[in-house]
Amino acid sequence: MKASRLMIAAGVAALLPFAAAVAQTPPSPPAEDTQPAQQGATFESLDANSDGKISKTEAAVNASVTEQFSRYDKDGNGFIEKAEVTNANTSPADPTKQ
Repeated sequence: MKASRLMIAAGVAALLPFAAAVAQTPPSPPAEDTQPAQQGATFESLDANSDGKISKTEAAVNASVTEQFSRYDKDGNGFIEKAEVTNANTSPADPTKQ
């Protein structure tokens, strides 16, 4: 009986350094899809209230969209509509900037 207790105690003692190492291991980074979207955000993901337009408040979750808000808000109404995004992204390049 004493021999089995001694073996259990020895086994536990042998595992203590391993347990301490595991406890100190930093957590792995979260998966890519749990990170907030910055680049390549879709219109739908930015349109939080699904009203078909992106307000400045909704755009604030994406630094790139915030920086370019006025570029997309062509009519100056304070919202980016899907048609404005489509037109901005499909307009031919300005030949004077080449």
